[in-house]
Amino acid sequence: MAAAGYTPIQTYYSTTASAVPVAGNLLVGELAVNVTDKLLYTKDGSGTVVAIGGSGNKAGGAIVVNTTTATESYTFPAGTNGFSVGPITVAAGITVTVSSGQRWVVI
Repeated sequence: MAAAGYTPIQTYYSTTASAVPVAGNLLVGELAVNVTDKLLYTKDGSGTVVAIGGSGNKAGGAIVVNTTTATESYTFPAGTNGFSVGPITVAAGITVTVSSGQRWVVI
């Protein structure tokens, strides 16, 4: 609800579960939200739509959901670890780098 005297800003949105915005519908840096999945998206400098916020938490936070294909390259920063529930596929041309002393566990 907008406060009196202010103009609300509304992003593109979807209420359809698992819907992801199409790159052609966004400008670089523009935001879109899936209100059902509670995920925030933007279009990056290379023209790819990426999730930048929200979570894969379901069932009140009792379940964490992840996709089964890594579609962005990622390097685990020092002092971090990660896990995924698999099987996990790393897409062609994508790399996941786990530096010495870090762990990525796929269960």
